Amino acid sequence: MSFHQSDTEWATSAKGNTWKRTNGVPMIVGQRKDGKFWARRGDSFIKGSFSSIDAAMHAAEFGGSGDSDAYREDDEYWG
Repeated sequence: MSFHQSDTEWATSAKGNTWKRTNGVPMIVGQRKDGKFWARRGDSFIKGSFSSIDAAMHAAEFGGSGDSDAYREDDEYWG
């Protein structure tokens, strides 16, 4: 079975995860049992965990890792 490789906007999967595809690369964000979030880009999970879904989505799209202060919602580039 083949899937379309066109770009998408963020959406919710049947499993309840948030996902999108850009340039054929899938990005997936989900919530752990402890309430924190994980992020995956392509075949690789992004290191660490995230305190918000927005931080995990940002890391999936632009890089970075969890468990740090690298992302803040008021950062100018987040817009």
